[in-house]
Amino acid sequence: MITPSTLSRRIAVVGGGLSGTLVTVHLLRSAPAGTEIILVERTPPVGRGVAYGTECAGHLLNVPAARMSAFADRPDHFVEWVKERTGRVGYPEQVSPGDFLPRQLYGDYIAAVFTEARAQASDKIKFLNVTGEVVDIEERAGSAARLILADGRTFDAERVVLALGNLPGEYPIKRPLPFYHGRRYVHTPWQPEVLEGIGKDQDVLVVGAGLTATDIIVQLDQLGHRGTVHALSRRGLRSRPHRTGLAQPQPFLKSDALPTTVRALVHLVRVQVRAGGEWRAVVDSLRPFSHALWKGFSWEERARFLRHVRPFWEVHRHRIAPQISETLDRLTSAGRVKFYAGRLQTLRETPTGAEAVFRRRGTETLVELSVAKVINCTGPRTDYSKYQHPLFINMLARGLIDHDPLALGLNALPSGEVYRYRAGLSGWLFAIGAPLKGVLWESTAAPEIRVQARELAERLLS
Repeated sequence: MITPSTLSRRIAVVGGGLSGTLVTVHLLRSAPAGTEIILVERTPPVGRGVAYGTECAGHLLNVPAARMSAFADRPDHFVEWVKERTGRVGYPEQVSPGDFLPRQLYGDYIAAVFTEARAQASDKIKFLNVTGEVVDIEERAGSAARLILADGRTFDAERVVLALGNLPGEYPIKRPLPFYHGRRYVHTPWQPEVLEGIGKDQDVLVVGAGLTATDIIVQLDQLGHRGTVHALSRRGLRSRPHRTGLAQPQPFLKSDALPTTVRALVHLVRVQVRAGGEWRAVVDSLRPFSHALWKGFSWEERARFLRHVRPFWEVHRHRIAPQISETLDRLTSAGRVKFYAGRLQTLRETPTGAEAVFRRRGTETLVELSVAKVINCTGPRTDYSKYQHPLFINMLARGLIDHDPLALGLNALPSGEVYRYRAGLSGWLFAIGAPLKGVLWESTAAPEIRVQARELAERLLS
C-alpha cells in the first residue's frame, strides 16, 4: 500500500517538452537516493515538444546557438555538442556561436541531454518514463496527489509539476462556425498533415503573422509551393530579424531604479534608440530585467502593456533568424506572400476551397479571398479556464488551479508554486514555462526555461 511516507520522494512531471525534460534532467542529476521520478508525455520522444518536433529542416532557432545551452552555467554546452558532430549526416559542416541552427537539431540535443542524465543517474534513483495523457489529478491524504491517465492508469506522487507548454490558439472568429469542422480549416498548425490538400499553385490564408505563420510560409516554400500565402493579422506586423552574428546588449537600466509604469519604460527605450542605440541591442538589454520589470508593474500596468505595447514587443523581442527574414523578403517581393492588417469577418467552405472575408484595419473596406485552406496561426491561448481539455476541466472543478487576473496563465508564485482557486498554495503542485506567463511574462524561451528548471528542481528536492 502506498502511504504518504513512501511518497515523500516521488515527483511526477506532466509534459515532456523542453521545460519538463530539463526539470527531469536536473532531478536525475541531483536527487538523493530513494527518490522516484515519473515523467509523463503523451507524444514521445521526450525533449522535443511542438517547437523542436518539426521535421522541416528550414525551421530554424530564433536565438543564436551560443544562447541555447541547456545549462546556464555551461553556456558553450550546445555549441560544443554540435561541434563534436559537425560533418555528420544532418549536421552542419561547421558551426559558430552566432549561427541559427535547425530546430530539429536542437531537439536532438535536448534528447541527448536527457539520455545522458538517465545514463549517469544514480542506480538508487528510480525513474519511470510514461507514455500517456494525464486527464485528471486528485488530491490525496497526506499532501499527496494521484495522476489519472486517459487509459485508466494511475500514479501517486508527493509533488507534481505541470510542464504543459503552450495551448492551441483561439479560433480566428470567436463564434461557432461550421467551417471549423470542415477539411479546409486547420486549427492546430503543428499537425503533420497541416499542408495536405494544398496544390502547388493554390492560395493559402494564414490567420496571424508571427512566428507560427512564418513557420508555415517557410515550410510551403520548401515544398515548392508557388501560390500566394495571405497572412492576416490585426496590425499586419511582421517579425523583425536578428542581425547576423551576436549583437551585444546596451545596458541602460539599473536594477535599483527600474520604471514602474509602461509609459516610463517605453519612454526610456525610445530615448535610448533616438540617442543612437541599435534597437536590437536596446531591446536585448531589457532581458535580464524582464522579470523584475513585470513584477514591478501593477496588474493595471500589465493590462496597459497588453493593450498598447504587446504586439510591438512580440515582433521586436521575439525575432526571427536572418535567413528566415531573407526568405520572407524574397517571397514578398515575388508576390507569393502578402501581409494584411485587418479583422476576419466570415469564413465559409466552397466546392473548391474556402472563402474568407476580412475588414481592413481602420476602414470599412471588405476584402474577399479565395483559398485552398485556412490555417490558424494566431498564437497560443493563455486562459486555462476556457480550454476544454479534461485535465484543466477536472482541476478547475476540484479547485486545484485558477488563472491569474489577466488570464495569461495559472495563478502562481514566480517560483512556480500554484495557487488553488481563491485559496492558498497547495504545497504539492508546481508549474514551469508557459503557465507562468502571467507572473513572469517572459517565460517560454529556452534561456528562461533552463533557469526555471534548475531552480524548480532544487525546490522540489528541498
